[in-house]
Parts: sequence; structure tokens; C-alpha cells
Amino acid sequence: MPSTSLTRYKSSFLHRPIWSTLRSVGRTIRHLFPLTFGSIVLAIMVYYVWFREVGAHANQILYGAITILIFTWALLLLFTIGCSVLVYGMTRARNKQAILEAKNEVGGHMDSPYAIYTPFYLPFISVETTLGESASFVRHETSSSLWQTEWLEPIARGRFEKLHRHITVKDIFGLTSITFVMTQKVSLEILPAMSKFEMLAFQTQATGDGYSHPEGDPKGELVEMRRYQAGDPLKLILWKVFARSRKLVVRAPEPAIVEQNDTFVYFISGQKDEASASIARSFLSFFGVNKDDLCFAADGSKRIATAKKEGISDIIDSVDHKDRGGEDLMSVAPLVAPHMMAHCFLLVPQKLGAWLDYVKKFIAQYGIQPVFIVSVNSKLQPTQVKQQSKWQKLWLTEDKSKNDASDFERLCDALKITG
Repeated sequence: MPSTSLTRYKSSFLHRPIWSTLRSVGRTIRHLFPLTFGSIVLAIMVYYVWFREVGAHANQILYGAITILIFTWALLLLFTIGCSVLVYGMTRARNKQAILEAKNEVGGHMDSPYAIYTPFYLPFISVETTLGESASFVRHETSSSLWQTEWLEPIARGRFEKLHRHITVKDIFGLTSITFVMTQKVSLEILPAMSKFEMLAFQTQATGDGYSHPEGDPKGELVEMRRYQAGDPLKLILWKVFARSRKLVVRAPEPAIVEQNDTFVYFISGQKDEASASIARSFLSFFGVNKDDLCFAADGSKRIATAKKEGISDIIDSVDHKDRGGEDLMSVAPLVAPHMMAHCFLLVPQKLGAWLDYVKKFIAQYGIQPVFIVSVNSKLQPTQVKQQSKWQKLWLTEDKSKNDASDFERLCDALKITG
């Protein structure tokens, strides 16, 4: 290793928190240690029986049983270590050029070129694989002969440069186990899924009847008429009607089908925000971005999006700012025109978090009443109260399972008070 690389490695290693470093090293040693907890317990029992029974009383039956047990345990250990070396070497050699580059969306299908060696011919040994990024992808296995292939289903937006597969080689009795990590270079951009939703929530809060003044750019055609009022442009006066009736009448635009969108839309990132991220992407795809009558921003960007592509990119990157949910709202607000701030929509996660405190601060400072839009997925379950028997009540048991519906109900109650 060159001296510059070695110096950089030492510097990065020394600057890591000491407890994080020790935890990482300890986890690696524990995973590579081939004996499981059950194997250690068995070894202690064998030690006790050997010296207290076989050695003291010369019990030949126990002697034979323990000898067979030790031989079997040693054979399983040898198989596990040998299989681990074999799987690591063959998998690494097969996937040296397995670089995955793709652009997909949540709920999509991605064929992965990665393959894992699974030697079925070794007795009593199994190979299991889990994805380190399990919070972002669901890994589906498709086994064929000696190789285990896969395809990935994205379940969360984001950008990824590496995927980590935790491969565990163990015996079927649970006495020996070795886990190692294989890293694959990728270039993945996962967009939020496109969702079907009604635009009524946005349109009912739009400005007026779809136009602000006849001199503006009305959305409707000039097919209606009304009496002249002070301030109306002279070019809209119907002079032929005035010649016949001696009354000043002007053209007026009909009510717009698509209302004018003088609005400010902000996406707040947080836990369980994927459904709302889908709404944000669909909103941008439907309306686009127009700095004159529509502003869009997302957590982490600290800017107003100037194009649809830029807005969607900000939604993707907001996944890395869930811990700052809502905090950047105060940084973006000064960039928004006052008349747009009056029509403010906040796309929020479906679970309460620290973001609500920042939203309350934003509301108090600007004196507005925003419209909250929250989306939920189909997995939301209704509130259920678990019935406990008399014996369970005596033991004071408590159901600690979380209920998505209960969290959503608390969110709705909090939002009703706020906006």
C-alpha cells in the first residue's frame, strides 16, 4: 500500500469515534467466529460430563456418546469453515464485474447480475443471504444449480453507490456459523412511486376563479359579459353593445377548469414518509414548476426548485435528511413570495415527529394556516385492542406492539389543531 494511501487510511481510522470502531471490530470478530452460542453451551456440558462422569466413573457408554458427538461437531466445523472459504472465493470471482446501474422507482423490478455460490453437495451445510440495505430493497432469490441469483424490489427512494450482502454459512443443527459481507458497486437512483390522487385538495385552495385581473393571463376564454367597473381595461369594452344599448359592457373570462396555482408546496421528510413522497412526485408531474405562480421545495434542499426534474431530485435526496424533518422550512420560507405563502401546502409523513415543532414555529412566524396533506399506504391497519385473559392480567402483561392506525390517528388529531 502506498504511503499516501496508508496515511489516509490511518487518518480516517483515527478520526472515527472510538466506540464505533470497537463496535465494528467486535461485530466482525463475532460473525467470523465459527462457534454459535448453542455450540458453546454444548461444549460446557461435554466438559462437565467428561471429567465428572467419564473420568471419575469410567462410564463407557457416555465415553462412546461423547466421542461421537465431538467427532460430529469437529466435522461440522470443518465443513462450515471450508464451505465459507469456497463460497467467498467463488462469489468474489464471479461478481468482480457485476456493476448494477439502473434508474427505477419504488415498487419496481430490478434484475441483479449478482450471483452467490451455493454448494448443495456439502452435507448438513446451508447458505443464507440477507441484504444490508433491507430497509430500501426486498431481495427475491431465484436458485439454479450451484448459483443463487436474485432480483430486487425497491421499497424506499434514494441514491445508492454500494450494496452489502451478508452471507451466512452454517450447519443445519445450529452449532457452527460464519457470516461475512460481500460489497457490490452500484449506481442506483430510486424515485418515489407515482400515486393516483385527487387534485381537489390543491385546486380548492387556489386563487379566485382562476384569474386575478382581466389584464392577466386568464385560464378561461373571454366568452362572458358583465357591467363595466372602475379599473377595467378599455380594450375589453364591447363598443358594439355600447352603441346599441348605451351601456358599458366588458368581456369577462369564464370560470377556469384548472384553477390558478399561486401556491407554495413543501415536502417534509421523516419516518414513514414514502407515501407522501409519492404524492410529491405526482404533484410535480401534474403541475410542473413555475416560479411565477407555484413554488416547490423539499427538506434538505434549502432552495426553491426551478424545474420538475430538480424538484424530483430534491425529493430523492430528502431521504438523507429525515433527522432534520421540517427544520429547513424556515430557510426556504423567505424565498417565497407573500401571496404564495397565503396558499401553503405541507406534505407530511404519516407519523408524528420533531418536524411538527418546526411547522408550529413556521406558522407562528408567518401567521398562516397551511393545508396538511398526508398519504397512507394500503398496509395501514385499523386500531385493535388486544384482549387479555385473567391470567395475563395477573402477570401485568402489556402489549408493546405498535399500531400504524393508532399513530395515524394521533397524527390527524395533532394536525387538526395546527392547520
